[in-house]
Amino acid sequence: MTENFSITGSEDWLLRLNRTICKLGRAAFEDSLFDLVNAVVQVDHCAVFINNNDGTTAHLFTKSKLDEDICRTLAHAYTERFHARDPNLVMPERQKQERQNSGDIKMTLLPHIPASEYDSAYDESYKAQFFTDTGLIDKVSSLLQTRQYTIYCSFYRLKGSGRFKRGEFEELSRILPILTNLIFKHSLLVGRVEKQNVPDSVPDPIVTRLPLSRSGEAMSGLLDSRNKVFARLTARERQVCLRILQGYTSEAISLDLKVAISTIHTYRKRAYAKLGISSQNELFSLYLEYIPLTG
Repeated sequence: MTENFSITGSEDWLLRLNRTICKLGRAAFEDSLFDLVNAVVQVDHCAVFINNNDGTTAHLFTKSKLDEDICRTLAHAYTERFHARDPNLVMPERQKQERQNSGDIKMTLLPHIPASEYDSAYDESYKAQFFTDTGLIDKVSSLLQTRQYTIYCSFYRLKGSGRFKRGEFEELSRILPILTNLIFKHSLLVGRVEKQNVPDSVPDPIVTRLPLSRSGEAMSGLLDSRNKVFARLTARERQVCLRILQGYTSEAISLDLKVAISTIHTYRKRAYAKLGISSQNELFSLYLEYIPLTG
């Protein structure tokens, strides 16, 4: 196993993240995502499914150290019958109705199941199909739920790697929001889910809560006249972009800069036009692209 990189302060992981963002919507995304995860915690098998509210399930992709034939068999078995017996997807009818009536996108990091509870968590045929017969012994999962469907991401370990230790689970949990949202964006781009199913009021789900290990001063240094790309911006436009990268909402930027929120929207629109981008995701990607040029 190669040496893992710490997320916090890791230039290498940020570069890997940037490469993965640039591969969204392309076949190479799956390999890049697998590499991104394994730079933090060893993962031997990754399977992603889209579960629709009508009870059907579709396979988005699998990236694994298992044989391809085994992966195809597992994906087929899950979409055909086993998704209905997955304890992670059991939702009370009241909660299901609330989800369908809501316009929100909800991210859920599922709790890690202790080894002692695996027997009770899964029925015998499910456990045999996905664990006993494959050599997979542990998994960490996340759900991204919208009104129309749920994207279900699971990361597994093989017997030879051992179960996830507590620290590994915690480390993986820190990056699961951005991993799951990257997968969500990828599924939109490849057409596996319909963009019109995502309410207009919901912000772009790619989150920037990832610790960037960049102070405001360091970010300001990048977004100044030394960089020919960001030098196109006015001082006010750079201030707005800086705060977007730091995770501020438009309302928070408005309060911080003491200007109307409509003015913030104008600055952001002008800045994005000058940078040739159209979203917070692209600003984040552009920022990561130029990190190595500063120091």
